[in-house]
Parts: sequence; structure tokens; C-alpha cells
Amino acid sequence: MPDATSETAALGAEFDFLKGHIAATMTLIHALIDQGTVDRKALDAFFAGFVDQLPHNRQTLALRLVLEQWRQGLRDGQEVGQLNRRVFEVVRGGLVNDA
Repeated sequence: MPDATSETAALGAEFDFLKGHIAATMTLIHALIDQGTVDRKALDAFFAGFVDQLPHNRQTLALRLVLEQWRQGLRDGQEVGQLNRRVFEVVRGGLVNDA
């Protein structure tokens, strides 16, 4: 029977892996936006559909919140640098200081 410590470590590793994939994917998306190859409205519509299909439970709450905040940045016309900061704030678990 696995102990709580090993389960916590495994969940932490899985979460770090997931955060890394989210950061890499969003960086690619931001590069496509910056190059003008992706339409912000179409991207927002795609993510709206994706979020709508996610189960509304505790396990997906953080992901839904992050995506909604990021989509708001898309709709507000935030620069790619601002969108990147938002993603890395989430990955690092807090606000990024630009100082």
C-alpha cells in the first residue's frame, strides 16, 4: 500500500509536468499570435468551446480559471508579452516581478 508521502510526491511531479506542458503550449500559441498567423477571436472561440467541455468540478477549477483569465487578455488585446507573463505567473504559482 503506497504511503501518503509517495502519493503526494507523485501528484506533485504530475502537476509540474502538466504546468510545463501548459507553458510550452501557450508559448507556441503566443508566438503564432505575435506572427499574425492566429486570429485572436478564433482562438478565443476555440478555448471557449474547450472550457465549456471541461467538467465543472474541483479538479478542473484551476485550469478553467487560468484559461478564462488568459482568454480575457486575448479579448482585451493584451500584448504577447503580457499574455506570457500571465501564463508564467500561473506556472510559478504567483505574480512575476518585472523589477
